Amino acid sequence: MHVKKLRFFLFVFLLVQGFVLHSQSVIKVDYKNVPLKQVLEDLEPQTGLLFSYSDELVRDRSISLKMETSDVAALLNILAKTANLNFERIGANQVIITSVKSNISVCGYLFDGISKTPLAYATLLIKGTLTGFTTDENGYFSLEDVNLDKGLLLQYIGYASKILETEDFELSTCKNFYLFPKVETLQEVIVKSYLITGIDKNKDGSIGLNSEELGILPGLVEPDIFQSVQWAPGITSINETVSDIQIRGGSADQNLILYDGIKMYNTGHFFGMLSIFNPYTTTGATIFKSGASAEYGDRISGIIDIAGETQIPERTNFGLGFNGTQADVYSKIRLGDKVGLVLSGRRSYVDLLGNGTPTFDAISEKVFQNTIVDTGPLGQIEGEEDEETLLEGEETFFFYDTNIKLLIKPSEKDSLSVTGLLTRNDLFFRLLDDENISQDALVSENEGLSFNWSGVKANRWHHSLEGYYSNYNSNYRNVFLEEQTAQEESVRRNSVKDYGIQTAIEYDFSVKHALKLGYQISKNEVFYQLFRDEAGTEDIDPEDSDEDGEESADERDFNEISNRVNTTNAIYGTYSFRPKNRGLLSLGIRASKFSLLNNWYLEPRLNLEYPVNRILRLKVTAERRYQTLSQLIEFDDTRLRLQSGTWTLTDQDLIPLLESNQYSAGALLDFNGWTIDLDAYIKNIDGLTSFTNGFTNASEEYSQGTSDIFGMDFLLKKQLGNYRIWIGYTYNTVDYNFAELSTTKFSGNNDITHNLTLSNTYETAKWKFSLGWNYRTGAPFTPVQSFNPTTGDLVFGAINSRRLPDYHRLDASALYGFKIAKNNALKGEVGVSFQNIYARQVPLSVFYREDENPITGLPEIEQLEQLSLGLTPNFVFRLNF
Repeated sequence: MHVKKLRFFLFVFLLVQGFVLHSQSVIKVDYKNVPLKQVLEDLEPQTGLLFSYSDELVRDRSISLKMETSDVAALLNILAKTANLNFERIGANQVIITSVKSNISVCGYLFDGISKTPLAYATLLIKGTLTGFTTDENGYFSLEDVNLDKGLLLQYIGYASKILETEDFELSTCKNFYLFPKVETLQEVIVKSYLITGIDKNKDGSIGLNSEELGILPGLVEPDIFQSVQWAPGITSINETVSDIQIRGGSADQNLILYDGIKMYNTGHFFGMLSIFNPYTTTGATIFKSGASAEYGDRISGIIDIAGETQIPERTNFGLGFNGTQADVYSKIRLGDKVGLVLSGRRSYVDLLGNGTPTFDAISEKVFQNTIVDTGPLGQIEGEEDEETLLEGEETFFFYDTNIKLLIKPSEKDSLSVTGLLTRNDLFFRLLDDENISQDALVSENEGLSFNWSGVKANRWHHSLEGYYSNYNSNYRNVFLEEQTAQEESVRRNSVKDYGIQTAIEYDFSVKHALKLGYQISKNEVFYQLFRDEAGTEDIDPEDSDEDGEESADERDFNEISNRVNTTNAIYGTYSFRPKNRGLLSLGIRASKFSLLNNWYLEPRLNLEYPVNRILRLKVTAERRYQTLSQLIEFDDTRLRLQSGTWTLTDQDLIPLLESNQYSAGALLDFNGWTIDLDAYIKNIDGLTSFTNGFTNASEEYSQGTSDIFGMDFLLKKQLGNYRIWIGYTYNTVDYNFAELSTTKFSGNNDITHNLTLSNTYETAKWKFSLGWNYRTGAPFTPVQSFNPTTGDLVFGAINSRRLPDYHRLDASALYGFKIAKNNALKGEVGVSFQNIYARQVPLSVFYREDENPITGLPEIEQLEQLSLGLTPNFVFRLNF
């Protein structure tokens, strides 16, 4: 009986085991264009095998296969043939995947597809490796014993790249290959990672920023363009804002800032502390400190040309995140092979929470609180410092920006795009100073719209047609109350409407020679009202005066209204010579006629880059530029010290046309991980006024003047693998000449003699670290010479004869990237940053205010100082899918 039971159980066990073995041995495979990595991960539990491979080897390979088999060896053989890889079985369950070795020797000649001229020194890169070659002066190349399984990439500046496969070559002879000019000509990079990854130096001397590749910089957790460029020599912001960037001694209003061709008149949120451009929907920017092409006009200093998304997304993707001040979301949508759509939106969220974050609180303290220093008759400090404080529950503030862009690719040689932009800042707050209250309300908006059509015809003719509309509005109102009675009211209204159209055509005579001609027409409508009443009238409304200059019946202490229009017609031409040694000669001329002046103005341009050898380049630039727009700078008794500039147009009288002549020369060395860049420059500006530059309270009289700027930019950088360290230094002197104000020249408001940065970064696959220190000379200011408390008369000393304390701070950042899904469909990033780690605060500006002593009732003078940022932490959390 026991023997029968034992046989029965043995029979059942063998039967079940047979079913199990049968189910394990049958492997079902059904894949259609599935990534090889996903296929291998799916087969491991089915086969019991462990596949070993590098991610780079399988990254770009997909499998289409349908079969059912119980033979693992047969399956591996088919996979190897399908993927063109070696599957080597080691032991019972381990499979090592390697590439198929198929080394060959090939040669060929590379020519221009139109002119049939040789393409000398073109780049040849074996895909999947860092191995590169170049053609000789005859376009010839020869590669010995190379693996071309992934193809050979041919690249030449201004031409569409091409990939050659093994079968494209003939082993017995050297074939001819051709490249054709591409629709979109990109800048040729001569120094990759000029500071960090994503910041490059272009052949024409400009700095290129790539937002997607941008590495980490000290104190930053997001790739903000305006904060990033300030780590380059020659570019700074005296008051720590992104809206007051000064390039080589020029003021912020002298910079031309474009976003997809839209001219921008305000670039900052939170009074310039944050950029209005979402870094996750901008592809990058091109920054010219000098040597700009003749197609750029309207400004006399630097140029920051920002580009939104330029390519139709390969797939639909989304991103969202938040930091210490705002939250954002974006989407890049693929609507087909020829249409794409980009949407984004950002908004501050602290007003919704009811409580501030450490980041928001630190910035608020800088913006809203002034430090009051009691001073004696000669301006000397005589008391303890006091701060005007924000009344609890009396602050409302928020900002937002939104962006939309439509991308259309009607053909391989044409591209169309339409961009829309809207930003807004809204503020109301009240400040308490002893028994007095100051309340401010400010609303500023930017609206922008642009379209662009560019293409190429007959492979030599490049054409473009662009149009834009820009509308900036700012309304500010300040009321000063003593014991709940309005004693003073100030109003500042400013609007700029700017719209235009431009067209250009470029002809490539050959690889070396090109000529570009263009025409631009634009119209500016600029309105401002500067109003002030010290009569104590409480029902004054800024709307009492319209844009035609009509005033209400009430008598005003001060009410200036301006409403002017200017139309600019400009034609330009640029000849470019690009020799085979990767040099550049660019000669340009721009002729502009302004309706306000009814005259033509010529602007010659020169940009020369000469490579002495592979490591040393010499460079020279010269240019003249004109500008009809500038900003009035006010120093009245208001508490809102940031973004006080008011846009206005030239009027041939009080606001003359600005003219700038600039010359620069320098050298660039790049070798073995070292980069040394030295550039000296001279800039002369004519057409300055005391109204458009401002000298604190020192002068209320109108005067005209000039400035002479001399400077030197120096960069020393060393890269050791993933570690970079650099020193940036700028020497800059700005001398003003205003005969009515001073018999001798004096330092300009933006005369920052020395500016030094010392920074280093370290990046791994997941981690990024950065630490940097910035030092600069304190800005000039005008001291008080005497004050009569009986009469209230205030006398200032020599203009800008004293300097504020030197400025320096230490910043740090850390970012960590992580993957939530194995196929990279969902990725994230977290990070922290600290600005001004040792919390040192110094005055960034000083101005004076006459007040009444609450005890004696006599007039007294107060020195108000706006301090720099204190310790400012920030964080970021992002998801992309």
